[in-house]
Amino acid sequence: MTAILKPFIQDEIKHIIIPDGIGGLLEIEHLILMEHGLLLIETYPMSGNLFGAETINQWTQLVDGRSYKFANPLRRIRISRQALKELAPNIPIFCRVVFNADSVFPKGKPGDVSVLSSLADDLSNIVSSTVKTERTSEVWQRILRIARKDGQAIQRDGEA
Repeated sequence: MTAILKPFIQDEIKHIIIPDGIGGLLEIEHLILMEHGLLLIETYPMSGNLFGAETINQWTQLVDGRSYKFANPLRRIRISRQALKELAPNIPIFCRVVFNADSVFPKGKPGDVSVLSSLADDLSNIVSSTVKTERTSEVWQRILRIARKDGQAIQRDGEA
């Protein structure tokens, strides 16, 4: 995935904790600063046939004739995006839930979902349809100041 993301990355940070906007905290797996905004990525190392939609609570994975349920990953990533919007108002925030290259969505892949083999094309489509913004670097520095990583105490915006 690193090679696929490289052309889009200006900076990145992994496994950070930010305020959730309602008094709690949430973890972000991978946040990327791009020329066109911020990209939030959550990876799911799953293979096989996957079935899900934006409004379905439980998605299904079929592997070797067995069925496994898992929570809709779009809900989590969209909550994370909303929390980031509090820290980065007026900056485009894109999100991708990324599954293994050997994952297949036989009934269609929901929006904001990629498999590893389609990720580069999916990101190119995002970048080509977005206007560059000048404030992304400023907002990125703010996020880095506020985010917590590796046991650091969380700093609220405006604190010294």
